Amino acid sequence: MNYKVVILDIDGTILPHGKTLSHATKDAIQRLKEKQMKVVIATGRAPYFTESIIQDTGVDSMVFFNGAFAFHEGKEIYKNSIEKHVLEKVHQLSNDFQHPLTFLGDTSFRVTHLDHPFVLEAYQHDPWKPELAPPQFWKDQDIYQIFLHCDLEEESSYQTKVPELDFRRWSSGARTCDVNLSNSNKSVGITKLLEKLGIAPDEAVAFGDGLNDMEMLSLVGMGVAMGNARDELKAVANMVTLSAEEDGVRYGLERLGLI
Repeated sequence: MNYKVVILDIDGTILPHGKTLSHATKDAIQRLKEKQMKVVIATGRAPYFTESIIQDTGVDSMVFFNGAFAFHEGKEIYKNSIEKHVLEKVHQLSNDFQHPLTFLGDTSFRVTHLDHPFVLEAYQHDPWKPELAPPQFWKDQDIYQIFLHCDLEEESSYQTKVPELDFRRWSSGARTCDVNLSNSNKSVGITKLLEKLGIAPDEAVAFGDGLNDMEMLSLVGMGVAMGNARDELKAVANMVTLSAEEDGVRYGLERLGLI
């Protein structure tokens, strides 16, 4: 297959958790560009959590918020915020259960309880620190994603009562999960971007490691799971590469003959 675009997740894929972008991965991305291969970043992160990665890689086409926000060559081409009546249901439930929420808008994020241990845990390794959400924050802003800070067994109440939303754990032991529209995932944003690029899904390669990469790897012609990926993701992948710590993106690109 003559692949035309490589789509890269960030955390656990090009960026080992808690570490910086390696020289090998930067070099692999640069080599793709030199071969006129389009490179896209598709992440669960917000734009303001991604600035250093964009600067380091020079990538200008991105999908954020697990597919709810897409940019082509630095220009917004697609966005899909969570409806206010849905946000209201989640907000009410979180008040009832005393679970903190992080609301993520297009330019800023705020959390409902700054000193909750689950919130402190969620942001402990990040350079960015949350601020307290004003009571009207989620009403005054377009919200594209939520972080729900609760134990796994408590998550089911939200899934049952708010079917408009999808809840996915950051990792098996995490006490925070991504909350996005149930009809929105990375493949939705990527499809919008591929249409803009004039590239078919089967002409795309994608690398990922998390449950939020399931639809993306299933969409493209070559879905590559990292060695550190969840087993559920490896099951839908066309290929499994080395871990992020072992520069699995570079290794996978080499195996595919793309660099």
